[in-house]
Amino acid sequence: GGARSLSGLMNQQAQITGGGAAASAGGNGFREGQGDGFTWNQNDDEVELRFPVAANTKAKYVKVNFGKSTLKVTVAGQTLLNGQLGGTVEVDDSTFTIEDASSGEGKELCVTLGKKENYTWPFVVR
Repeated sequence: GGARSLSGLMNQQAQITGGGAAASAGGNGFREGQGDGFTWNQNDDEVELRFPVAANTKAKYVKVNFGKSTLKVTVAGQTLLNGQLGGTVEVDDSTFTIEDASSGEGKELCVTLGKKENYTWPFVVR
């Protein structure tokens, strides 16, 4: 009888954790998240991607290729991101800056994409 009650308990546990995760992602699912080596957030006007970079990173080491629906980010010869975007970009409204990291350690490369259409993208980049 012991084994049956254990599996019952594990099922209960799975339901609890499953429900919690879905609930917390609810309204915010497409608004912010984490990618491979970056974090991102978006509103109806723009998408912001943040990459942690070395403290000595200068703008001249950074190359960002803004396409209408693609983005490539290279820092000191290393490609950090090269992918398809979840919507159309207004290239003239897109920019990047290097800022002190919010964590207080090192720097962050902040890439801002201006959206051509004002809506929430179903994904940021893939």
